[in-house]
Amino acid sequence: MRRLMISALTGLALVLSGGVHAQPLEDVIPRDLYTDALRQNGNSITLCYNPDGMMAEFEAELADAIGSVLLVNVELSPLDGSLIPTKPLDYRLPFLPEQIFLLLAEECDAIIGYVLSRSVPEWVLLTRPYLSTPGMLITRNSEINSLEDLPLDQVIGSRSLALSDNRLSSFLRARPEGQRWKRTPYYDNRRLLDRLDDGTVGAAVIWAPALYYATEGDPEAAGYHILPLPFPDNRTQFGIATRSNNTYLNSILSEAIAELVNDGTIAEMSERHHLGPDNLPE
Repeated sequence: MRRLMISALTGLALVLSGGVHAQPLEDVIPRDLYTDALRQNGNSITLCYNPDGMMAEFEAELADAIGSVLLVNVELSPLDGSLIPTKPLDYRLPFLPEQIFLLLAEECDAIIGYVLSRSVPEWVLLTRPYLSTPGMLITRNSEINSLEDLPLDQVIGSRSLALSDNRLSSFLRARPEGQRWKRTPYYDNRRLLDRLDDGTVGAAVIWAPALYYATEGDPEAAGYHILPLPFPDNRTQFGIATRSNNTYLNSILSEAIAELVNDGTIAEMSERHHLGPDNLPE
């Protein structure tokens, strides 16, 4: 591992000093609106993150841990200028694709907190995931042990457009007529929890880290009863985004993530920042 890190350090120095030239990216916006150039930061990496996001403190610590593994200085840079507000208890980067393109071209060597999905633009390259987070089915009624115990006249709430919401919709459509609960989507997880708390919904499908974060790591103590999901869950996975032509940086970031996963660092950080257990990628 030490030889690997020395090799990574040498290669990284070449990349950041301009000794290795990346191929130009296909233009997403007009060329005269941005400068496509690697930053001349010497032996350092600029990692950008969303300072208003729920996982900001976790991501800042992750950036430091990656720097320690790679033996480089990490400059943590907050992402500014978004016109989209960061929703409470959520993970989405509040930037349009064109803004992400500009950030990677001009300000960031890499961006922490990018969700792995089929819709990742071709000019983005993602590292291996550092978190793999599940959805959860919860209720306030401790006498309910499975979804089948929930009366059909009660509503199931969910976070709209989330992976688990898509699964819930498919599950409900597949049930026979007259045996379907009504589903009500909400646009943020905080409102979803509020509607569960006031009884508007009888159960909720929610992104697990949102629940753990809102309850300081102990949902049951806060009165939330966790039920088994009645459908296979698609996990929300997070990696670090680089430009697609910056393959070397992407590779060594993936190596650093692998070490932090394997030695238990990320698992410990996840629980300490109240993101919940069972978040390690397979």
